[in-house]
Amino acid sequence: MGKEDILKAIKNAEENAAKTLAEAEAKASAILSDARVKATELIQEQQEKINVNSRSMISDAKSTAQTEADKVTKQGDDEILKITEKGTKQRKKAVDSVIDSFMK
Repeated sequence: MGKEDILKAIKNAEENAAKTLAEAEAKASAILSDARVKATELIQEQQEKINVNSRSMISDAKSTAQTEADKVTKQGDDEILKITEKGTKQRKKAVDSVIDSFMK
């Protein structure tokens, strides 16, 4: 092998090494880009799950609060009804008492 053949072999080896390096860099770049896309998708999926869970928790809390509010309202309505009924029953006694005091 002569000098010329050796230089050609070295040049070919350098070209092959440069080509291999460029391909490796392109592949690494593609892998990195793909990983970023997948990470972004994963983050978005998790955020959506968090949002769904948050909405569900808020809905449950509203439902529980509404149930409690309904109970309190019913208790209040029952008390008002009792007071009204008692007042209605006592009204006749009060009217009779007033009339009796005027008649004396």
